[in-house]
Amino acid sequence: MNDADHIDGQSEPRRQTELAGGISVAALKPKGACWYCNQPLDNIKRFCNKSCADDYRVEEEAFNNPSA
Repeated sequence: MNDADHIDGQSEPRRQTELAGGISVAALKPKGACWYCNQPLDNIKRFCNKSCADDYRVEEEAFNNPSA
């Protein structure tokens, strides 16, 4: 990998998401419930399944990039 692949220790897609005003899913703190459907979870998980994680990501992208 070269320096263009990692800037400030972050991968390019994550850096672009943060620069665009979006929030990285990895930056979400576990809250005891799914961030998408609010189903109760342990204090380790952020989403109850992959579908909720994907749907959350899609809605965040649409919210942060309304013209896209």
